[in-house]
Amino acid sequence: MESDGTREKEIETRLLDEVGGVISTIKSAKHVDEVICALHSVAVVLFPTDSSLIVGSLDELHRAQVRSAKIPAANERKKWRRAFYRGAGFPTLAQVLLIDVASNWLTCFPFSARQHVYDVFFVHGLAVEVIQSLVPCLQYSLNDGFDAKAVKSNTERLLVLSLLENGGMLRMVKELGSSELYEDLTHAQLISVMSRLAQIVASIPDKASQRASSSLSSHLFFKQITSQLLSVSRDRTETISDEESIFYKHDVDTTLLFIGDIFSRICRRGSSDVLLAELVPELLRHVQNILTSSDDSVSVDNFESDSGSQFWLNIMEAVKDSHSVERISEQILLQLASRLASDTETYWSLHLLFGKNFEKSPSIRYMFVDKFLLWKVLPLCCLRWILQFAVLQCPPIANQLTKGHSTEILVDTVQRLVSVWASQDFIQSTPTEQQVCILTFQFLCS
Repeated sequence: MESDGTREKEIETRLLDEVGGVISTIKSAKHVDEVICALHSVAVVLFPTDSSLIVGSLDELHRAQVRSAKIPAANERKKWRRAFYRGAGFPTLAQVLLIDVASNWLTCFPFSARQHVYDVFFVHGLAVEVIQSLVPCLQYSLNDGFDAKAVKSNTERLLVLSLLENGGMLRMVKELGSSELYEDLTHAQLISVMSRLAQIVASIPDKASQRASSSLSSHLFFKQITSQLLSVSRDRTETISDEESIFYKHDVDTTLLFIGDIFSRICRRGSSDVLLAELVPELLRHVQNILTSSDDSVSVDNFESDSGSQFWLNIMEAVKDSHSVERISEQILLQLASRLASDTETYWSLHLLFGKNFEKSPSIRYMFVDKFLLWKVLPLCCLRWILQFAVLQCPPIANQLTKGHSTEILVDTVQRLVSVWASQDFIQSTPTEQQVCILTFQFLCS
């Protein structure tokens, strides 16, 4: 009996032969109908394609070819699509689609043909593979007579279409978590792939031209991809079909590492405010839902046992860059302050994000208790929240500061702050605003 590996190799070989024939036809084509018909012969094998939507624009000869194309069964199509995108077929054809066809033929395509036999390869293909083919073309330079301007503008159009308008980032997350798609990669190899993908995605606004859609500007681009990534924290059945839910076997640990890497790179590019403007409302809604659904007093278990909390409990651990963790933490405090969050809402928000690692990570404790208090000028409410979460380490009661069972950390913190504040060097070199913050914090502790 033929093994799965042998069958997959056979499919990939046949696909490469088919792709080779299509490329040869495109290179020698004299009329756009030849190009459309050639691309249709591959598209119909990989995607559910309604050929009636394109035949109206073709001459009689090419209509007959389109109508006679063999359509595989759904289960076979899935195998062909996997082999095409995970093998050499897609990158080989994509190079021709993005350069040759974009330069010489795409403007001649009727809209329906462009949508169903050209865009489909990028919109409905594996997003992980698609993005790696698209982004390099943003820096395409004039070569061999091809139209560099047409190549770049078409690439930008496809990025908006596939990545932003059709949930490409969310699809990428699902694909990276699929044991079926990337079962041939070791964990280390998969981490390397994710890091490269995160770098590619984060670089898109810098590489887009000034004439590109405003959707590719840093602010709007990072806003939209953050929104997609945060949808992982919600019920995923709302965002993927039954077929996709079977096709994508979601691995939380793997996908969170990818999301954390993206978040880090957004922060590194100076857009932490954009990231947190999307993240904080989502987090706050989750906290408020749990608080309002709890009849009795809320406990740690109410939050940690909630299935919707798993994303929030693990996401900051997935952000490996310490600079990004600090920027995110500071922006969270400021965003919560601007949204007039209550002490209770803020405590549980901080607990979800940092509680898991607070005890075992000295860097997190140092960031809140030392760095934020000694080196940051923060609103009074933020100082109160830091005191409650990082020093008192217990939830407030009726939105009032509440001391926990142990006062050792509180006493130690106050003594350290008094010692620092009393230092002559500190008084001489520290802005008055910062000294006021420390005095205020000492007052809150008293």
